[in-house]
Amino acid sequence: MIITHGLIYNAQFNPSSLAIIDGSHRYSYHTLAERTGKLKEAMKKRGINKGDCVGILMLNNYRYLELFYAITAIGAIAVPLNTRLSLPELEFIMKDSGLKILFIQSEFIYFIPYFKEKVEGIKEYIVADDEKKECGHSLYEQIITNESAVKLTCDDVYEDDVAFLIYTGGTTGRSKGVMLSHKNLLHNYFNGLMSKYLEFGSNVLYSNPMYHLGGCSKMIAAMSQGRTHTFLKSFTPKGFLQAVQDYQVTDVTLVPTMLNMVVNEPDFRKYDVSSIKTLGYGASPMPVELLKKVFKAFPGVELFQAYGMTEASPVLTVLGPQDHVINGNEKQERRLASAGRYVQGVEVRVVNEDGKDVTVGQVGEVIARGSNIMKGYWKLPEETALVIRNGWYYTGDMGTVDEDDYIYIVDRKKDMIISGGVNIYSIEVENAFYTHPEVIEVAVIGVPDEKWGEAVKAFVVKKRDSQLTEQLLTDFTRKTLARFKVPKSIEFMDELPKNGAGKVLKRSLRTMFLEHT
Repeated sequence: MIITHGLIYNAQFNPSSLAIIDGSHRYSYHTLAERTGKLKEAMKKRGINKGDCVGILMLNNYRYLELFYAITAIGAIAVPLNTRLSLPELEFIMKDSGLKILFIQSEFIYFIPYFKEKVEGIKEYIVADDEKKECGHSLYEQIITNESAVKLTCDDVYEDDVAFLIYTGGTTGRSKGVMLSHKNLLHNYFNGLMSKYLEFGSNVLYSNPMYHLGGCSKMIAAMSQGRTHTFLKSFTPKGFLQAVQDYQVTDVTLVPTMLNMVVNEPDFRKYDVSSIKTLGYGASPMPVELLKKVFKAFPGVELFQAYGMTEASPVLTVLGPQDHVINGNEKQERRLASAGRYVQGVEVRVVNEDGKDVTVGQVGEVIARGSNIMKGYWKLPEETALVIRNGWYYTGDMGTVDEDDYIYIVDRKKDMIISGGVNIYSIEVENAFYTHPEVIEVAVIGVPDEKWGEAVKAFVVKKRDSQLTEQLLTDFTRKTLARFKVPKSIEFMDELPKNGAGKVLKRSLRTMFLEHT
């Protein structure tokens, strides 16, 4: 099965159903497929063939869907670009992938002279906006208008062909292109469907960046189910709440950072969010204290946590609504901190250094096997061989398993702190900080220490007008943490550095610390 078949199917059998809500734009499935067919033909006339890479540098909007489905119908490869990257970082990805065409929004049009100077091989820059005025480049709407109506079909495309090339966020080092096939992405959808994670209601909101795989996988699921796709150009707490209210959104997905901003929005109660039926979260650990606030803010909403990564297309485990129990017994309370159990269609284990399954409570590395696991890293066979061994993908995440096979992620392997020969897991320390009512965000890292090898350091964002001091917060954490886990130093910040997916960049914090010591 090919990704594009989802759109083709709904255009044939549900042609009048509302497919798109994006500002003033409203498109049926028939119109969406017709526009996508024209876009496909326009790209083919511009020399885009099977296996070519096509870049997308845009904020969230419905053209993302048209591009994804037109590109993959050719058998070409969609390369969504993180709009928050620096020019040199974008330059690297463009060169590494060998882009042939770049679709770009007017917000980023001033990047084009830099790209023309630095990146060879890009044949054309196409400005993807409503604007029809001349800007010296091809215009998205104009090339669609110039094409005759044509039925959307798939060319010589197979399920093992690469559909998306998504570059990792580079939270721990050099960004790598993850090759995801049609098979990988559709099996992720089927796995989620069997586990009741990707069963959507009538109206799905895209509030996370579309260049992130979470948005891409949601798109495939919602398109296959013939749902309405509603777009938030860029996330703000009020913008999110307004979109939910105005468009009667039923399904939302947010990373914990965004959820934190939403539930702490002073005007939250002024908005009607009663249309929401399911709320998904993931991409980074969810502090239990924040989860409790989410419960109060969205009563009656079904909550799902998904754990995974780009290399897994992306979901490995799910914590479903039945496990989201507040004020339950000790086991239920503990389970709120878990990543859930693995979804059907994928195998997940936690193993020690010898590759043997750990016992209950022991820490090991999370590994996975299934049809959703990536084909490999683009042009990096040695890097691929390091993480895919004997058919198993080694995630680099450290975790434990309880007696009921729920998996708990304790840290990234590279983020684990070793102080005085003892392992300290940053997530445990961070969760202790989150129990303080004046802490908004926290990130914990290990820093060089002459005596202990590494010392625990915390970076904290506190509430506005908070009188918290380093000493007060240190004393607070001593109540719940073993002495060796209590941070040796705490630094207050206005905000933590994050990538486009909302993940805290601990690598940036380490660099910042070393530059100031």
